[in-house]
Formats: sequence, structure tokens, C-alpha cells
Amino acid sequence: MQESLIQWTLLNNPPELGRILNFNISTIVGEEISTDFGRIDFILSNNKNEHLIVELETVLNNRNKLDYCFNQINNYKNVKFVDETDYCILYAKETNEKSKRIIEQYGRQNSVITSTYSLDEAKKLYSRTIKRLSLNVGLALPNPKNYTICYLRWLNKIMKTFHDFGKSELSFKEIYRPFENSKKSRTNFNCYERIAMDFELFNIVNSKYILTYYGKEYIDNISPFVCRTQNVSSIDLTNKQKRLLISVLTNGNWENKIHKVNIYWFLRFIEVTDGSWLPKRHNFEQSKLDIARGLFKVSYKSRTMQEFLNWCSNYCIELGLVERLPSTSEYDQIILTPLGIEINNIFSMDLQIKKSRMNLNFKYND
Repeated sequence: MQESLIQWTLLNNPPELGRILNFNISTIVGEEISTDFGRIDFILSNNKNEHLIVELETVLNNRNKLDYCFNQINNYKNVKFVDETDYCILYAKETNEKSKRIIEQYGRQNSVITSTYSLDEAKKLYSRTIKRLSLNVGLALPNPKNYTICYLRWLNKIMKTFHDFGKSELSFKEIYRPFENSKKSRTNFNCYERIAMDFELFNIVNSKYILTYYGKEYIDNISPFVCRTQNVSSIDLTNKQKRLLISVLTNGNWENKIHKVNIYWFLRFIEVTDGSWLPKRHNFEQSKLDIARGLFKVSYKSRTMQEFLNWCSNYCIELGLVERLPSTSEYDQIILTPLGIEINNIFSMDLQIKKSRMNLNFKYND
């Protein structure tokens, strides 16, 4: 288990971390703090505003690792945000006895606290943490699925066909016209069809594509620029289209609506990770990939996960639910807007109501 994953697990379980460190945690002051004397793993504070600066390690079974750890702590002693500051080495108890004696001796001689945790228990705690953070108030939703649709505005491509024909009912041949290709492949069309149906814009009845009320509203509010360009997918949604899609998103209909489910899970991802890392590259840290896999209960490779997260981010940005804060690092930050917070609360309330309805107890009528 990687150090960064252990750190994430422990910081998401302050009571357990406090027990391990024998420190009454009031606040996590910060993590991965860059200083002139190295990057501090994390700093904790108790209710007396006493700080504990922690150097987290896994197994320290060789001299090089020990020397590196000791040098880190020696450097950290140049950093102090409050007068009452202690320093701690937190390492895996699976470390061999010889190294443990060296660590304990270093701690006594340098006034450094030393504590241990179990790698096996950390793995179990990680599993419990993922399960706890991925709870959707008791009502099981499908796992997310990846489709090759990068933006909601791409809906214009498939919905424009209703506008072009001036009809509310189309045959497959008519709706497929913008997707014709020499290979006669339906893969691209199927993805567009899926997202349009997930947002309840049309139904398929007897091989006919029939506009719904939502679909008619979508067409009525299509941008005039859609009809004046060859690249239909480049035209942004109008404000009324955005409001319409948000209405569909929050109407409580989850059944077989995978893109709506994807947006729900992405908002949960922001909650679990504090929106602190949205990968910009296909190859990103294994520990972060493991967190996302555990939350979504999928086995995506890093490329697929990076695409899934970024495409869901695009949807939410288009609807005004999140803002993306670019950075020069390999990860951007994502924050919920006030509307995003409201939508997330609606999701939670809707699922809670559905759960209560399913579990309604009639014993009081007996």
C-alpha cells in the first residue's frame, strides 16, 4: 500500500489517526505543505492549538530510508507555525526490530515522537473508508459508465435533425443522417443516442424517434448559430437549454439514465477528494486511481478514468455546477458553485426520500 494512499486513509479518519498518535485532533492544519525545508506530509492541531508535524513513512528497513526520514524531521524543526509544536515520525509497525530500535533511539535523543500503525489495518481501514464515503444514503445506484461524449453541447448534433425536418417524429434513417460514414459504423451515433435518452429528450417507439416534452423545449431553445455552422457540436448550450437539462437532471428519474448517474457520482467524487485533484494527464498517480476506482466500483485504467473524470467535469461546468481552477501541476482543482451545492443536496434528498418510501413500515397500522 503506497504512502500517499495511507495518508489519505488516515486523514479521512481523524479519530483513528488520533488514537494511533495519542493526539486529540481538533483540526487538520494542512497536508503536503511545501516549505523551504522540504514538503511536510501533514500538520495536526488539538483544541489547545498545539501543533504536531508528522513525517509519514511505510516500512523503514534499510539505512537509506532511515537517514532520509531523520533528515526530513531535522529539516522540519526549522518550521513552526505556533510556539507549541511537536514533531513525529509515524511509520509501519511491520518495520524490523533492528530498525525500530534505531528509530526509538533517534526519537529519544532528538525529542521527536515516534508512533507506529499497522499496514494490514490501514488496508482494512481504506476499504471501510471508501465504502463510507461512497454511500448514497442507502439507495443503490448503478456504477458510472464511460461514453465518448465530451460535452453536453454535443446534444445539438443529434437534436438538430428534428429541427431540420420540422418534425417531432423521425425514422432511424432521418435521425442518423448527420452520422453517416463510409464504414457504416453506429458506435458514434449510439453514444449520442444514449445521452439524449438519458436526458429524456426523445423516446424510441416502434423504431421511431419521438420528441418528449423536454425534447420539444430543447429544440425550441436551440441557438440560431447551430443552423449556420458545419461544426454543430462547437456551439454552446443556450441558457434555457441549460435550465432544461438541470430540470431533467433533478427530476428524480434515475432508472437507466447513466449520464445523470455519472454526474451524481462525479459530485460525490468532489466530496470524497475535496475537489483537490482532477487529473490532466492520462497517466496519473496509482494511489489516486485506486481511490477513484474504489469510489466508483470500476476497474478503469488510468486513461479511461482520466477521460471519464474530465468529461463529467465538462458536463458540470456547462451546467454551472462546478468551477475548474487550472494549475501548473498535473492536477487541477474543482469546486462546487452555489448551484452545484444545491443540486448535490437535491440528489441526496431525492435518494433519501426514495429510500424511506422503499422501507416504509406499516406496523403502526396493525
